[in-house]
Amino acid sequence: MKFTPLLIAVLYLVLGVSWILFSDNFLLALAQRVGWNLVARWQTYKGIAYVVVTAGLLYVLIHRLYRQLFRAQEDYKRLFLENPQVLYVFDVQTFRFLEVNKAAEQQYGYSREEFLQLSLLDIRPPEEKQRFLALNHSIADKSIHFWGRWKHLRKDGQQLVVEIYTHPVWFRGKDARLTYVRDITATVRTQEQLAELENKLHAIINSTDDAIWAIDKHFRLIAYNQAFADIIKMKTGKDITIHQLFDISDDEDPQQAGRWMQYYQRAFAGEKVEFEENHILRAEDKRRYALVFLNPIRNAAQEVIGLVGILHDITSLKEQQLQLKEALERYDLVTRATNDAIWDWDIVHNKVVFNNQFWEMFGYTPTDRGGELWEAHLHPADKERVLGGIRRALEEKRELWSDEYRLRCGDGSYKYVLDRAYILYNDQREPVRMIGAIQDIQLRKEYEQAILKQNELLKEIAWISSHEVRGPASALIGLFTLLAERSENQLKADDQSLMPMIETSLKQLDEVIHKIVSKTNELMS
Repeated sequence: MKFTPLLIAVLYLVLGVSWILFSDNFLLALAQRVGWNLVARWQTYKGIAYVVVTAGLLYVLIHRLYRQLFRAQEDYKRLFLENPQVLYVFDVQTFRFLEVNKAAEQQYGYSREEFLQLSLLDIRPPEEKQRFLALNHSIADKSIHFWGRWKHLRKDGQQLVVEIYTHPVWFRGKDARLTYVRDITATVRTQEQLAELENKLHAIINSTDDAIWAIDKHFRLIAYNQAFADIIKMKTGKDITIHQLFDISDDEDPQQAGRWMQYYQRAFAGEKVEFEENHILRAEDKRRYALVFLNPIRNAAQEVIGLVGILHDITSLKEQQLQLKEALERYDLVTRATNDAIWDWDIVHNKVVFNNQFWEMFGYTPTDRGGELWEAHLHPADKERVLGGIRRALEEKRELWSDEYRLRCGDGSYKYVLDRAYILYNDQREPVRMIGAIQDIQLRKEYEQAILKQNELLKEIAWISSHEVRGPASALIGLFTLLAERSENQLKADDQSLMPMIETSLKQLDEVIHKIVSKTNELMS
């Protein structure tokens, strides 16, 4: 039972009245039996007994009340001293600490004795003291007061960020305030880090020309960059804001809106979606092309909670591809007229592309592995020379390369070709592309080989003319000279008439042999 002053007074009243009524009636009845002289003495004993009983009762009740008050005081004291929240009491007039709890000692690093020697100004940095003194007018306020966010100093100089709540109390005969301090240093640092990360994220997503946006599963915008906002502005004429409902059903093109809704649903199902889109944002603008990526956003439990979209403008690339396609078509017509096979080697990705003339020229079925096919079908006697020449041209940073070699055709035969190429380099002088034209020179090679064969025959004719024919002719001339040296009388008259004719024939034969040798040498030179 909880004893209070009122309860003690009521018990004393009830007990006193009951005692008086009971004792007086008892003595009255006793006097009628034994006489009033004896009862007079009992009246004195009754009064003494009343005083003794009431004194004992008052002692017991007051003692129990005291113990009750003491326990309550100890409970409240423990609630203050052992409270996990930082609490302290300060004097409104002097700002000195009157009492602190253990949590305050742990948070600030001061002992209780050290705290009682300090004032509120001692735990504040210089820039906060003037702000604190400016609030003096509110310190005397007799209501719970939130003082806002402050900076405090620990004993070791470390700065804390705290929120302060105060309440007026009367403590040890002084006007004081009970103060609750909430340390929000970690929260503030986290908020600052989040703000810094948000600023970095904002800077990153706005450092690209790509449009970037993120939505939750309810199609509310949770992030976007300026490029995305500009696109929406051009398309709808409206500005967008964070947490705004991103309703794609308002699209003027229902079919396009339907496609996008399907893409979104696939991304929300956990799929990474990639597709190409084109649209005319404004009537006066040209059609623009974009590559769109939709990636699901997952929480720690790997549940999809939203998606992030990236729209990369590929209009320039599309225009370049179209121009390149047209140029290749024109070039293909030219190459068809010249019968040259054109090849394009992407050195960075090691991919070679041949035009249709190449496959027709060598009798192969078109394949994506044309580079490997070309290398595998080089003539064994030419392969090392050709590949080494290309390698040296790239190492020496040359712009032109050419070579003649034999390449095996689809029917197993070899064909002579003349291959000439131009090498492209990037800004770091690294080779990135090599474009060449292969010319069929089989007929020229066959013609050259026929000429070489003819030259061999001419050499043989010249040798025969200069050795096998000219030798006998020279011998005949020598014999004629010997005959001419004989006396004319030794020869018959008929023989003498033949001598000039024989001499003339021999000279003509020698001149013919000289002409044959000379012409043969001219053809062979």
